[in-house]
Amino acid sequence: MPPKKGGKKKKEPELQEPEHDASWEKAVQSGLWELPPTSLPDANTWPTWGALRERILTATKQVNILGSAAVRDNFLSELVKLSPPELHTLELRGSVNISKAVISPTTACPKLAHLDLYGCPKLSHVLIQSQSLLTLNLTNCTHLTKVIIQCPSLEKFDAKGCTSLEVLMLWSDKLTELDITDSKVMTKRDLHCPRLLIHKVATLVLPPRPVKPVHPPIADIIRDQRHDAEEEKDRMEQEFRNSAETKTTIPAMWRPLA
Repeated sequence: MPPKKGGKKKKEPELQEPEHDASWEKAVQSGLWELPPTSLPDANTWPTWGALRERILTATKQVNILGSAAVRDNFLSELVKLSPPELHTLELRGSVNISKAVISPTTACPKLAHLDLYGCPKLSHVLIQSQSLLTLNLTNCTHLTKVIIQCPSLEKFDAKGCTSLEVLMLWSDKLTELDITDSKVMTKRDLHCPRLLIHKVATLVLPPRPVKPVHPPIADIIRDQRHDAEEEKDRMEQEFRNSAETKTTIPAMWRPLA
């Protein structure tokens, strides 16, 4: 029997790009993003989606994500790195997994005017350097310990309920009112706000002074002991010399026998 002809190999089906979410194009057109970061395109799903993700975020004018556990430090870092040229409002209220917020240098997000981080329970450090920022809301960030703000245009700053705040350094040419009376554990406060008219602050907690030892320093004790030992040595040597001088040797006397 003649050998059977080999059949043609079946071509593997080509992978098809998954369907785009309708919210993506809508966000590009409107400049508004309100969904968790997990709803953005992911380059791990499709190779070209990384560029699509950047296109969406770069086009944003407003980012309003409320109470999302998916908002983490890396999302805020991604936004700052992309620095959307028209972004003016960033609202991440109630983001339970943000631990730090850094917007720096001053060229990042050049039109950002409003930043709202109300009620982020894990937020501990904030560093903002911005020429454009007008309002900053850090109300009820109960674990916030350190805030550094260098925003010459800042007009409103809310930090009520920040009960753990220890360090506040603030530069603003336009801020007129400040209330940080809830920050009762603050140890350092630097305010460079020439127009500040009303400022309510709690008393600074001074660090404990080092307790002076009741005994003299160890070096002094060693020095005194050495001095006493030298004096004792000199005294003993002097006594030995005096003793040697007072001792006399009486020669034996010979008397003739009668």
